[in-house]
Amino acid sequence: MMDEGSEGTFVLMSEPQHLARLREWLRGEFTRLNVEHHEQFGLQVAVGEICSNSIRHAYAGLGGKPIHVSVRGSDDRLVIEVRDFGKKFDPQSYRPPDLEAVVEGGIGLHLVRQFVDELSYDVTQEQGTRWTLVKHRRRG
Repeated sequence: MMDEGSEGTFVLMSEPQHLARLREWLRGEFTRLNVEHHEQFGLQVAVGEICSNSIRHAYAGLGGKPIHVSVRGSDDRLVIEVRDFGKKFDPQSYRPPDLEAVVEGGIGLHLVRQFVDELSYDVTQEQGTRWTLVKHRRRG
């Protein structure tokens, strides 16, 4: 049985070189929460893509800005939140990638959706965007 209040938080700065430390921290959190080993890689990719988008878009590549990542688990699901404090995500400007074409970018959110069961965002904060990724846990 998981403790619903069991949560860990990691703060990284908005530079790509910090993503390796994030992946290491996520690996520890996923292990602590008994996430299936075969699901850990995809979840790390998903969180990394959201953080990369925060660096590239919310902070326009500007370093030294915070991105908060939290992970909490229960028996039936894992909830990961990624919060930045930069420019809010604008769904009107998002264009799904044409996967038949040679793509130079823009596949991040498409990729994230391959690894999670639910993806949502909240731009009602005073600053930035809070992304929520949910992975349902199948017990058997």
